[in-house]
Amino acid sequence: MTDGTSPDGIAARIPDRIAGIPTADLRVPVGLVLVVLLLRPVISHPMLAGYDQIANTILIWMLFAASFNLLLGYTGLLSFGHALFLGLGAYVAAAGHTRFGLPWIVVAAIGVLVSTGVAYLIGRLIVQKGAIYFAMLTLGFAQAAQYVANQNPFDLTGGSAGISGATPAWFVLDRGEKFVAVGGLQLDWYWVLGIATVLGMLAIWQVVRSPFGRTLIAIRENDALARSMGVNVDRYKVWSFTFAGLFAGLAGVLLQLNIQGTRLELLSLAVSGDVILMTILGGSVYFFGPPAGAFVWLLAEELLTDFETLHLPLTEFSVVSVDLSGVLTYWQFFLGVLFVVVVLLSPMAGIWGLVRRAGNRIYGVIGGLIYRV
Repeated sequence: MTDGTSPDGIAARIPDRIAGIPTADLRVPVGLVLVVLLLRPVISHPMLAGYDQIANTILIWMLFAASFNLLLGYTGLLSFGHALFLGLGAYVAAAGHTRFGLPWIVVAAIGVLVSTGVAYLIGRLIVQKGAIYFAMLTLGFAQAAQYVANQNPFDLTGGSAGISGATPAWFVLDRGEKFVAVGGLQLDWYWVLGIATVLGMLAIWQVVRSPFGRTLIAIRENDALARSMGVNVDRYKVWSFTFAGLFAGLAGVLLQLNIQGTRLELLSLAVSGDVILMTILGGSVYFFGPPAGAFVWLLAEELLTDFETLHLPLTEFSVVSVDLSGVLTYWQFFLGVLFVVVVLLSPMAGIWGLVRRAGNRIYGVIGGLIYRV
């Protein structure tokens, strides 16, 4: 039995449904919309990044990290080659538009389909292997794809230089700002990208909350028990790998348009490693964990690489100034320290788990005070 001042007691008084919709079903959609609405104003504040273009990149990486978490967080599969599908989506869209003159919307759809099909074929080949062999094989496929792209077969991939200028006519650049021109109107690219990201994340959410997603969690928790209950574990793993490739391909297509081309490093081990670290940093056991990890990782990288002088107590009211430009050349070290601290404090839940824990405590205190009043 819970009292009225405990977090459980307070939560019990929240209505189960709003306008006929279960409140639990509203949390993720509302949260995703709030992320898009607040990300750019927050990130462009002078105390943070100071400019808004990085918000586009963060949105794409949030989607990419969420696609990877279908494997790691929900299925228990570790892939060292998830960059393969990000790069495939980007390269197919860019090559189809620049080399064959196809409409970008068409080649974008083809890019997502190619990423999905390749993920399915690779999944069929490797999911039966052990966890270590699975991880190594994904790495091998990604490295092979990077090698092929670097060789520039049939002048399709641009070699080490990648592909530049893969921009449709309706994608407008104006003084560093990006717009989508539709019917005489110019829509801010950030909001178009935000809509695409929200839709992609909602699709991932529907996957993980479906019976299919619940079965993936059962496989993650106890593979042998799931097999003994008659679950075709290999089949579920193949489709988990396929869905992860699909959404990673979508992120790649959006990234290609955002950077107006492709780069060889999109297929690199560094990209695959970064998304693993982002997912663990944010908390792979939560849906919002990997997006939170992507946000913190990219923001920390941006701040550490561009930060030169520390003003105390505030930039506007500086009393003491400390030159940190020499120290922060080793920004990877400080980013690594951040990762280690978070993992030690919250091994599975990550940053998002810490935020939830703090939020629940604050909510319980405030709710208790209101209840007493």
